This record gives sequence, structure tokens and C-alpha cells, in this order.
Amino acid sequence: AVTQALGAEGLRVVAVAARHLPPEQARYGVADEAGLTLIGYIGFLDPPKETAAPALARLAAHGIVVKVLTGDSEVVALHVCRQVGLAGSASDPVLLGSQIEALDDAALQAEVERHIIFAKLTPLHKERIVRALRAGGHVVGFMGDGINDAPALRAADIGISVDTAVDIAKEAADIILLEKSLLVLGDGVMEGRKTFANML
Repeated sequence: AVTQALGAEGLRVVAVAARHLPPEQARYGVADEAGLTLIGYIGFLDPPKETAAPALARLAAHGIVVKVLTGDSEVVALHVCRQVGLAGSASDPVLLGSQIEALDDAALQAEVERHIIFAKLTPLHKERIVRALRAGGHVVGFMGDGINDAPALRAADIGISVDTAVDIAKEAADIILLEKSLLVLGDGVMEGRKTFANML
């Protein structure tokens, strides 16, 4: 209940617990993780950038649908998405990684069309979602900065990362953003469309 409540406020939560073990014990396993005493919780706040909401509004105005793929819990994902005006509705709940496991490729392709927020994802889930969107005829840009994002960055039509990302994410990306503002995404899309139209 505590972690759910903190998650609903946008905090990533880690529980801290302890147990005294004999000092001569050399090996530890899952069985040693029983009988712990809860000490407390550590909450990590990762607020969205100020430019996130206007950037999402600009992308939507240009016909670009933004979806959120995260390894975070669904309560944290929903809180952050609501802050930037990108929340799922009651008819469009969050799709979890555990639910994706049960879907074949055809069923996943249908689900990715109707969901906006995907949570508790593994790197393989993110990659499958990107591939399902592409199989549905969408041109997919994927933005990520962590090791977990590398497979999806490679699977996307356009992999986007940032200059502060881990090396593997930058290597997997097609484009690396140098500015901190997400508004540059909208600018890039419009410049790309102008260039394409001029070439035609």
C-alpha cells in the first residue's frame, strides 16, 4: 500500500530491509532474503522536463501519436503521463509486460494500436512493441537513453537518443539530440517533412 501510494505520486520506490547473518557465511542465495526487517523506503523523483507537455502537444498537432514504453510501474507511468497531458483513459488502460507475454504477434499488433502507455516492460517487450507498430504500417521513431532501450532503438525506423545516454544506446541510435529541450523533436520532424517535400 505504501509503495502504491508513493508510486501514484510519481516516485520510484525501493524498500530497504536488513537481516543479521553470520559473518563467516561466504555464500548467499534467495533463501537468505527471508525474515528481513523493513527499515524504510527510498523514493526517487524523476519529474518530466518542462518542455515535455508543449513538445507532445506540438507533435500531436502534426499528426504524430506518442506512446510511452517504460520499465517503471503502471502507477508511476500514469502519474508522469498525466502531468504532461498524455494519460490513458478507462477504455485504454496501461498494457503491462506480463500481459504482453501472453500475446502472439497478431494479438500484440491489435493491442499496440489502442494503448498509449506500456509499463513494466523488459527490453524484449519494447522491441516487440516497436516491431508490432511497424508491422501495422506505422513509421516508428523510438527515443531512449538506457541499455534496456538498445533493442527497440535498433528495431525502430528512426532510433533517437541523447548525448548523455549510455554508449550502447547512442551506438544503436540513428539520431542523437544535443539540446535538452524535447521541442527539438517537433522542429526535426517539420524540417524533415520540408526537405522531403522539396526533394519530391
